[in-house]
Amino acid sequence: MELYVVFPQSPPEEWLGVPGVKAVSVKELGSIEDKLVVVAGDCQLAERLQAACLTEEEAEELLKELKAYPPT
Repeated sequence: MELYVVFPQSPPEEWLGVPGVKAVSVKELGSIEDKLVVVAGDCQLAERLQAACLTEEEAEELLKELKAYPPT
């Protein structure tokens, strides 16, 4: 299962191409059924989608971790 990281606007370039992660804008998301979804930087949007929320700082930390330990 891929992790979807949703941004209110276009995803930052550094998120594109991270293995196992699909970085998308909210407009690109579509249905969240059967997806692991985290919203970065907009907790109100996360609440409406019934998804997890990360602050921008938490999203940056997650990105560092994902890049340090890519999926095998």
